[in-house]
Amino acid sequence: MSTPQSPLRVIAVGGAGSMGRWAVRTIARLGTASVLTVADIDLDRAERVVASVGGPTRALRLDATDPEQLRAAFAEHDVVVNTMGPFATFVRPVLQAALDSDCHYLDINDDWQPTIEAFDFDADARRRGLHVVVGLGGSPGVTNLCAAHAADRLDVVHELHTGWKLSGATIVDEPGFPAPAASAAVEHWLHQCAQPIRAWVDGAPGSVEPVEQVDLCFPGLGVVTAYTMGHPEPITLPKAYPGLRSSLNLQSGPAWLFDYLREVSARFAAGEIDLRTGAALLADPPAPADPGARSTLPIEWALAVGEKDGEPCRVAVYPRHFHPAKMGGNTGIPLAVGVELLRRGALRDTGVHAPETVMDPREFFDLLAPLTDAGLRDADDLLAVVEERA
Repeated sequence: MSTPQSPLRVIAVGGAGSMGRWAVRTIARLGTASVLTVADIDLDRAERVVASVGGPTRALRLDATDPEQLRAAFAEHDVVVNTMGPFATFVRPVLQAALDSDCHYLDINDDWQPTIEAFDFDADARRRGLHVVVGLGGSPGVTNLCAAHAADRLDVVHELHTGWKLSGATIVDEPGFPAPAASAAVEHWLHQCAQPIRAWVDGAPGSVEPVEQVDLCFPGLGVVTAYTMGHPEPITLPKAYPGLRSSLNLQSGPAWLFDYLREVSARFAAGEIDLRTGAALLADPPAPADPGARSTLPIEWALAVGEKDGEPCRVAVYPRHFHPAKMGGNTGIPLAVGVELLRRGALRDTGVHAPETVMDPREFFDLLAPLTDAGLRDADDLLAVVEERA
């Protein structure tokens, strides 16, 4: 294994995909890797990524459904970066092969079910002295670390919520890498909105219905509306803040679109349509003539509710700037920052972690800021921190 400060040998599973490409580009830009393997089932796309990035990159055709191929590919690397969805299918086998190959592992998993499964590997990762970070993208990832930054400004934390805006969750076409009409991200969205989801309710794990309306008092904005979603922040944040009463992940956007989402999700849950058909319907929704008011919530955010100096207090933390590639950049770049923190020896502990229990928010956002916008210097430039006493 490489020493903490030396460049790492990194393999990116799904590295030619919409999020994987941005992770690869940023790892190369930061000088994190001496070897950077773009591993993908589509070798032609992987080779195009390598041609555009250069430096330490090389292409490899990899079938992530083949455990022997995974272990053979990982054997010559220090770190596995996983952007391969659906994560309910690929987290367990890719993580198992990474540990079997004595590789650290980081991913952008945004499903709550495989997040729970990933913690089954904690003892093995600790025994091997390996770092495993699950859910290091936009939501989860940036939102988790915003939540930690908000919670740390309170003396007591009662509620810790995270959220994201639909307008930021789109794939931007790139020359040579056209986005499909209905992407895997849309299929994931439908799947997570068609079944009860795990959250933190009344101080314990509980289930909530998807796409339920939730009204919040958001510092600086007043009362805002969002809708429940099955991202895994409510699974992991209570591990860092065990006294929490409530934690939800919430999505925001136009009300009419969530009404339509409920209709399509109900048809999918009832077996009237399959996943691909449902995703195609959601990718081209019938917008009304009057779409109504736009959500005022940020693209990614966290809200901590609790007490400070003996008084009720709310703290909102969110990035003020985002990458122009939208979901590709806002997901892949944070993952690359995590790999760079690993190279620097800045991860707090071995074993399986979500971002908030293994990395310092300030260090993370100091690195992320100039990668989001060239004019930004550090976390202070990037983050809005809004505090209100009740």
